[in-house]
Amino acid sequence: MKTLSRFTTARSIVAALVAVAVSLSLAPTTAFAQTLGVASPNGGVDAKIRVDAQGAKFDLAFNGATILKDSRLGMTFKDAKLGDLQIIGAISSSSDETWTNKFGKCETQIDRCSELTLKLREKDGAKRGYDLVFRVYDDAFAFRYVLTEDGGLAKEGEPVTILSDDSVFNFGDPNLEAWASFYPKYNTSQEEMFHKVKLSEIKTDAFVGSPVIVQGANWRAAITEADLIDWSGAQFAAADGLDGAIKIRLTPRDDGQGAVVRKAPASSPWRVVLLGETAIDIVNASTEILNLATPCQIDDVSWIKPGNAAWDWWAPKSRKVTNEFYYEFIDFASKMGWEYLLVDAGWARDAKFGTNATDEELCVPGIDMPKLVAYARERNVDVLLWAHYSWARKEGERKLMERCVKWGVKGLKIDFMDSHSQEMVAWTTETCKIAAELHLLIDYHGMYKPTGFERTYPNQITREGVRGNEYNRWHIQTATHTATLPFTRCMLGPADYTPGGFLNKHKDEFVSLEKNKEPGATCQVVGTRAHELALCMIYDSPLRCYCDLPKNYEGEPGLEYLRALPTVWKNTKALEGEIGEYYVVERESFDGDFYVSAITNEAARKVELKLDFLPKDKEFEVALYVDAEASAETATAIQIDAKTVRQNDVLTIDMAPEGGWNAVFRAK
Repeated sequence: MKTLSRFTTARSIVAALVAVAVSLSLAPTTAFAQTLGVASPNGGVDAKIRVDAQGAKFDLAFNGATILKDSRLGMTFKDAKLGDLQIIGAISSSSDETWTNKFGKCETQIDRCSELTLKLREKDGAKRGYDLVFRVYDDAFAFRYVLTEDGGLAKEGEPVTILSDDSVFNFGDPNLEAWASFYPKYNTSQEEMFHKVKLSEIKTDAFVGSPVIVQGANWRAAITEADLIDWSGAQFAAADGLDGAIKIRLTPRDDGQGAVVRKAPASSPWRVVLLGETAIDIVNASTEILNLATPCQIDDVSWIKPGNAAWDWWAPKSRKVTNEFYYEFIDFASKMGWEYLLVDAGWARDAKFGTNATDEELCVPGIDMPKLVAYARERNVDVLLWAHYSWARKEGERKLMERCVKWGVKGLKIDFMDSHSQEMVAWTTETCKIAAELHLLIDYHGMYKPTGFERTYPNQITREGVRGNEYNRWHIQTATHTATLPFTRCMLGPADYTPGGFLNKHKDEFVSLEKNKEPGATCQVVGTRAHELALCMIYDSPLRCYCDLPKNYEGEPGLEYLRALPTVWKNTKALEGEIGEYYVVERESFDGDFYVSAITNEAARKVELKLDFLPKDKEFEVALYVDAEASAETATAIQIDAKTVRQNDVLTIDMAPEGGWNAVFRAK
């Protein structure tokens, strides 16, 4: 259901004071300067945009505190060096809309903002230019560039080539602390860890991923982008000549033709600043990323089925995949009530793609895919298949997907794109379109961060772009890392982290699979059993792939928690936490149950949990899966308990070092 209240006022910009809606004001401050303002519905976020001979800039304030000052706006074009710009038109509007999201962390999305569109054109000469659109929420600020047909940046019908996005976020203080992830180059799998640094430690030639979180005395700001479609993906670096400022770095095109080539009309992604007083506020503000995304492009989404999956790749160093190998996973998934088996790498002959191979020629010996799918379906389990990106390019995207449909496969996990050039971003959209036509789910691995695309194409059920549990095969995933992700990568959108490891170890006894010399060894994870269970609930992913083997799950305490754990939610609220230290989140399921999970880093921690999220005048039976007294020494130790509670009760979340806490509340 949607409700929309919108008003629009437009005026030509003149040298005198002009007042329009949304607290918009315009006045000349110098002979060639124009200043306008736009504020959020509650007035707490206030932006000022200034255009003068030095170009366009903006200031941003939150609850009276200046966050950004003299932050440059603009783009550099290959074939159009623009002269001095001026505002020749302005349109202001406000929006108060709700829309329904069945595939995320909140069913009802409230999209309430003020919007300002400015038409920027050259003062002299050809009068070329573009539009700037600003949206201001109570907890976010966003802007985007719009190439218009009357912009004159290219000959009629020809594309515009953009060399750079010159946007700058000027915090003005190089000593401010930030959380950032550093990549070695433009195009990677975006699986780096986030580090706490000062803004001065970010260099002008850095490749910093999303989000960048900056913290002041009484505010937090997270910089990212939203609605990345047919454009180059953004990274960040220090701005030249400005202390405490971050600039955008657009990924170059694969063909060397600048960063973006588009015909007008076309819009850039939104450049987004999420705002809050605390890190928890930023997490709760992240729903604005979906509000900024293009609405769903699929007419019928009834076939899209979120769910849990068994997964085979968390396996011994050497594994031989056959139908019989996968039957064990299917049987276990069926017993657990999980919807899927994800068949990972190893099932196909790479060299056979693009050769018109038969099914038998394509699959390795021992794999009969139609037979495997039939076996799974008889047990109410559907099959998802891993595929290398190159297979789709060689075979043809549609042809590969049609073969999967013929087999009865329900989705593809496509891997190793490792790029967010404009061409790759466009390819992502095109593959999702084809998959939607064929009713296939898509799970992108080796993929850039989320930008709200799961709203536009919800059959893109999840994506990687995260340093996930698989890294325990070669390195280590510390409790500090897992307590950092809810505030950084995981707040941007679905993350296929593959949680659920049951070989739980504390950091000082952990051995990666690569270094483990025991015959038949499988992967360990750092953190207590309750910690790992909590990751399954804390990290959003409409498709949750449980990493461990059936033999490591069977008969283990805590397994029952994973039997019916939802993957999509009616409502979600982050309750408490600090980046890299601890995190507490509460969710409501579509069945009317309430879930709370918490994790901590290497420090033991106690947190008081008020149950004011429960409905009044009802008793709830709460099932607890929490750290035991022995968990500080033995990571697999867990206490499973039950008690009756009401809304006015308070529970103590008591976590061991590298620990966790989980509760399921069901009305009696």
